[in-house]
Formats: sequence, structure tokens, C-alpha cells
Amino acid sequence: MHRYLLRLLMVFFMCSTSLNAEKLTLYTEEFPPFNFTKDGKVIGASTEVVRAIMRISSQDYVINSYPWARSFHSSQSNKNALIYSISRRLKREHLFKWIGVIVPANQSVFALKRRKDIVINALEDMKPYTIGTTLEDSREAYLATQGFDISSFERFGGDTAYSQLFVLLKEGRIDLWPMPNAVMSYVVSEKNEDPEQIIKNVFKLEKMSSEGYYIAASLTTSDEIVNRLRKALVEFKKTNAYADILKKWGL
Repeated sequence: MHRYLLRLLMVFFMCSTSLNAEKLTLYTEEFPPFNFTKDGKVIGASTEVVRAIMRISSQDYVINSYPWARSFHSSQSNKNALIYSISRRLKREHLFKWIGVIVPANQSVFALKRRKDIVINALEDMKPYTIGTTLEDSREAYLATQGFDISSFERFGGDTAYSQLFVLLKEGRIDLWPMPNAVMSYVVSEKNEDPEQIIKNVFKLEKMSSEGYYIAASLTTSDEIVNRLRKALVEFKKTNAYADILKKWGL
């Protein structure tokens, strides 16, 4: 009996070690302050949470930051691939195994403060204006479901998409800029501008702000890994360290 138990423990240990040894590839984008590259390292609020749950679960991993469309598609097609910070939408529901919300995500539509002519009381009120978005992001997807023709938008991809859109807004080449509040504030501040002085929030995207940003896994990632990461995330979100991360990044 003693030998049997010893053998069983050894098998369990070997399986557990093998599981943790599976290296995960995490995909993200340049999306400050949630995730972005500085001095060759991916940092940000979401990244700090992700690194914490990987540490708690003793999981080996690597983070790749690419333009959103590339990260979105790569995270679906590869085994042991994860993506963050991602919004959970109906069209995406069956594309991933959803692990959980890592950070809150308040989202709004912004305009220049001097544009007194822009008053948005409902989504429909946005349609006469020129809208700037990032290729294949959640705001494009949401507006498309609300009857907007995204082919008429000013759309940008790549690592500098957010700063490009802010420049277009300042130049008057776009009227409206749908963005997460924290990202808008970060991008404008990085341009040495005061968001409160030049930007106004003209409409809150209530439905998009209800949950937050997720971390999700490809469908070919094992349930064992997904469940272990879910447990680690739940545990970490109860800690003061998690609260400190949100406070540090203004969330």
C-alpha cells in the first residue's frame, strides 16, 4: 500500500511538473497604460496582473507585443496561446477560453474641448461626424453592431495607432475618438498635453465599460492550464497587491 501511494504521488508530481513546464505564449499590443513596451520590456497595469498570476501558478511564459490584428489572430491559431487585454464580445465568445477580467475598462467617446458644436446624447448622434478607430479593435466591433459603417472611419493599425489618432483629432481631421479613458489620458499626457485642458468626454460607452479587460486562451490550450490560471487570478484579485496596481496606473 505504501509503495502504491508513493508511486501515485510520483505520477502526480511528474504530471504537475510537465503541465507547468508547458511554455505559454501571451499576445498583446501597444495599449498604454494597460500593456506597452518600455526599454525592451512589456509593462503596464494588465501586464503586472498577468505576470502575477503566472508567478502564482508557477507558469513559464513569454509575452509578444504586436499590432492588435496580428495578436488577435495569432492567439487563436496557436496552442498554449493567450491574449490580453481583450474585451469579451458576443462575436468573440466561441473563439477563446475566457480566463477572467484582469482590469476595469471605462470607455468613452472623446472630442476636442473647443468643439462646442459636438453634442452627443446617443450613439446615433455620432453618425454625422468623422470617427477615428484602431483596426479590428473592440470599439470598431461594437460600433459595427450598432449600425455604423466602419469603412467610413479613419482607421489605423500598428504600434503608433493611438498617438496617430490623437494627432488627427488635434488637426481636426477626425471629430470623435472612441477610447478607453485611461488610454486617452496616457496618450495625451505623453504628448505633453493636459487632457483636462484640451479633451472632453462627450459620451460614455456604458455597455463596453460594464466588465473590463480579460485574459483569454486559445481553444487548443488545455483546460488544466486555463483552470489553474483562473484560480490564480481569483486569488490575486483579493490581495492588496492587486489594488496597488490599479491605483498605480490610475484605474
